Amino acid sequence: MLNTQHLITFKALVETGSFTKTAKILGLTQPAVSQHIQKLERDLGEPLLIRHGRTTEMTSAGEVLLQHIEELESCYKGFIVSWQSYMANKDQDMYQTDKSA
Repeated sequence: MLNTQHLITFKALVETGSFTKTAKILGLTQPAVSQHIQKLERDLGEPLLIRHGRTTEMTSAGEVLLQHIEELESCYKGFIVSWQSYMANKDQDMYQTDKSA
């Protein structure tokens, strides 16, 4: 199973294009960011980025991973909306039950 923090790190790195900026944004060290990416690449068995000095470029495997990370985020956001609706309805149902008792 892939580590959620490593996925967050990968997405942030793609967005910033910089290991140093990613580390700063996520409150990590630059070596920790590198380690997260290396672990993802090892777990997936494919390079995700091509490093050009201080910048990076996504490989096709990286593009596939990024697409799935974005789908996971969308799914999670949908769950949160559903959960909030469920809790609001649950609270309403409890209030109506209390009123009728």
